[in-house]
Amino acid sequence: MTKKRIRQIMAYIYMPLFFTIIGYGIVYLAASPFIKTAGAIGSIITSDNVPDFSTDFNILYDDDTAKKASSDNSTVELSDITMPYYGTQYGVISCSRIDFNAPLFFGDNSSILRNGVGQYIGSGIPGFNMPILLCGHNTTFCLPLQFIEKGDIVTIKTNYGTYEYEITDTQVHNMNDRSAYDLGKNEEQLIIYTCYPFDMLGNKTNRLFVYGNKISGPVINGLNQ
Repeated sequence: MTKKRIRQIMAYIYMPLFFTIIGYGIVYLAASPFIKTAGAIGSIITSDNVPDFSTDFNILYDDDTAKKASSDNSTVELSDITMPYYGTQYGVISCSRIDFNAPLFFGDNSSILRNGVGQYIGSGIPGFNMPILLCGHNTTFCLPLQFIEKGDIVTIKTNYGTYEYEITDTQVHNMNDRSAYDLGKNEEQLIIYTCYPFDMLGNKTNRLFVYGNKISGPVINGLNQ
């Protein structure tokens, strides 16, 4: 058998195999976001135990501080507030009607968002008369937000008091649309966002934004007005 004939036979064997491998690689790259998401959800659903996402966080809020920081307090001194730093759980956010309840952290990295709702550190905290920008995963803690409606009350319990916000609007924006919020406002507006839509797997370019206005909570004495 000549060398030319051998090369032809080898081409018949290896060329289809090469293109098959390339094809599978392209299909895998295109489907990998869906595979990863489905796998993560599947592991949670099929697990016998609740997954443990615990990480060492500084905790400013617990049952004892909740009792001390009653919503009956109409004022609180700025000097009495322990300010949170990055990675600190400083409260709990909830909306009873939709069974929304999550730890609230100062910061919004991936570790924080596995454990609760995170806050963009360039926004204000409750009681400071500034917009509050929060986010969370729509497959875990923020899943109930798909049912939130205008008029619902969202409560944030902190180590220095309890604040309530009445939902005024919900909107869907592209993830890169910075007009969805204005952190320069001189008012206390609660803004929570999560990926949208809720029933879609894979990468999502839209976000559901939930807006609320403060209706109750202690006044902080000592703020620069």
